[in-house]
Amino acid sequence: MLFVYNYVSQNIDSVDRLLRTYVIADYYLPTIGEVLRFIGVSLAFFLILMAWGPKPRPFSSIKKSVATAIIFEGMYFLSLLLISILYLVRGTYIVLGISYMLQVLLVSPVLLFLSLKIWRYDENTKINLSKWVGLSAVGYLTGIWVNNVFRWFSMTASTDISFLLTGINAFGFFSTIITLSLAVFSAAAGYYFLSKKGNDELSAKLFAVALILVGVNFVNFLLVTAVTNAWRFVLLTEIWPITFLGLGVSMLKRSGASFHVQ
Repeated sequence: MLFVYNYVSQNIDSVDRLLRTYVIADYYLPTIGEVLRFIGVSLAFFLILMAWGPKPRPFSSIKKSVATAIIFEGMYFLSLLLISILYLVRGTYIVLGISYMLQVLLVSPVLLFLSLKIWRYDENTKINLSKWVGLSAVGYLTGIWVNNVFRWFSMTASTDISFLLTGINAFGFFSTIITLSLAVFSAAAGYYFLSKKGNDELSAKLFAVALILVGVNFVNFLLVTAVTNAWRFVLLTEIWPITFLGLGVSMLKRSGASFHVQ
């Protein structure tokens, strides 16, 4: 204890800097990110009402607001970058640190680039935003895959791999692997038919299937949570993508749906 006291006393500035860094990385930055995300999501719902409500407004009149909502979502993921680096540097929560890092790298760049494209969008420039939307969707869904699959593996830190292969846990684990992998594959196929074949209708259906699969994954997650009575962990997991299930079904029901952004 005396050694620890002397060490801390002699290195108080370094310890203080480390603590400040952790407070910023683990509290302030994620909190700011959550606030920005909440504003972005609220703005997105408002824009949906403006675009598809009783009196639809043209995309050109709301494009900057759309870009702002996407920027806020991209900044939310960026707010997790520092804590993921600290996890890896310290060697604690390594799997979660890797998952956060990969998700940030997969999602933030494409969202920020998409927001820039939308902000500068002009119908006269003939830029096909659909391709950029499709690419961003693939990146976003891949980020969801990384976050959820790696989270399962992080649970084996205090046990072993058999934890994932027995009982209801096996159902949840393989459900995540299968549904989210198929979702990413379907989204990638949708982007291919959109960008290379120009088949907007087939592309829209493939993206709809991807959204449905993501939603099914989170329905299964809630089922596992109910069976294991692990509701206290629900707040630690992003389950809002369960709403993708309704969105995907709605897209499939649209007759002659397409993925073209006007």
